[in-house]
Amino acid sequence: MATLRWIGNAAAVNDLKTVSLSGTVTSQTFTFTINGKTITYGSGGSDTVAIVLTALVAAWNASTIPEAMEMTAAGLPVGGPFTSMTLTGDVAGRPSTVSVGTSGGATFSIATTTAGTGPNDFANGQNWSGGSAPANSDTLVFDNGSVPCKYNLGTVLTGIVVSVDPGYSGAIGLPLINTDGVTQYAEYRTTSLTLAGGTATVNSPTITRCNLAFGANTATVRILNSGQRPDPNVPVVLVIGGNGSSAIDITKGDVGIAYYAGTTATFPAVNSTFATNERGDVRLVCGSGATLTTVYKNGGSLTVNSAVTTLTQGPAGGVLIVAAGAVTTLNIQSGVCNYNSTGTLGTVNVSNDGFLDFDQDSRAKTVTNTIQVYGDKAAVQDNQKVVNSGVLTIKANQTTTINVGHGSNNTMTFT
Repeated sequence: MATLRWIGNAAAVNDLKTVSLSGTVTSQTFTFTINGKTITYGSGGSDTVAIVLTALVAAWNASTIPEAMEMTAAGLPVGGPFTSMTLTGDVAGRPSTVSVGTSGGATFSIATTTAGTGPNDFANGQNWSGGSAPANSDTLVFDNGSVPCKYNLGTVLTGIVVSVDPGYSGAIGLPLINTDGVTQYAEYRTTSLTLAGGTATVNSPTITRCNLAFGANTATVRILNSGQRPDPNVPVVLVIGGNGSSAIDITKGDVGIAYYAGTTATFPAVNSTFATNERGDVRLVCGSGATLTTVYKNGGSLTVNSAVTTLTQGPAGGVLIVAAGAVTTLNIQSGVCNYNSTGTLGTVNVSNDGFLDFDQDSRAKTVTNTIQVYGDKAAVQDNQKVVNSGVLTIKANQTTTINVGHGSNNTMTFT
């Protein structure tokens, strides 16, 4: 139960892998695989170990696969004939994963002789105060410097507390697309700091990336501040995992919950408010893989792409976009809600100066219950008549004025 501070002080070491080959090597296919991409050589009926290794070295170094271009192949012994070969990382501190296989009976294997590690390696103890790698129930503090923490992030650590504080201007995690080389590729290394549940607080106005994954475990997350996006299309803080007891609270920051397609997150309780700027402090996106129960936002912007049981926009308003998924109960106490989903909308309450707008999406929509409007400033708009085949049913409460946009040629019934 130690408190460890990220210092990013480990020496950078090149990744070194040794490839061994023996036995009968004739008439079979030898394959390297990296990030699902392959480099192959088909041996002839008279090939020897030395000939196959020579061909494999040449094939690797001639490859234009971006992931392979991060390593250089060489035969051993130098000058030949080769009895083994090596793959050496071109950039010290960057790990790689390569596997080998053969279609025949030869013994073809690969082993990591020296693991690529350095100042960006989460698992290297020299990157932490005290000189030890994190263990269960530790508190991990990022509060100084700008050294990114981006490799060996896939852990099964339990009881971890993560605190990202003012003073840290680095990044935790990797982008989905690797742009380090000449050619981009989909990152195959673990992109999020992965924990078996735990607690995380992010409060750094200068952090540029913070990817957190909790598995199907209880997670408690607080976002008090975050930096600016290095990629204009990706939130600074990305959260996946969680379970039926997980919760996330946001006061200020740029956050994505299950943001990428194919990722999932379970956070039954999501609360978003503001620190000083009710319009601009929070930017939150919940992806299609988010499992949500009660979502409360007060100010800022929220885009929802999944089902919600109770979704409330509080008196500070802001902008709420329901892009996909059904909403059982929708409360709009102020601000704008663009309902662009084809998912069924159940109970609706619009009050104060809240504005429910169906005009941003032309697809047909179903609203199960009468829309309840409270006060003479609340408004509903469906000029394209997409709700219930053009039958918009509204009940005015606490007012004699009904603010409704419903195009032309309407029949209105008062009761």
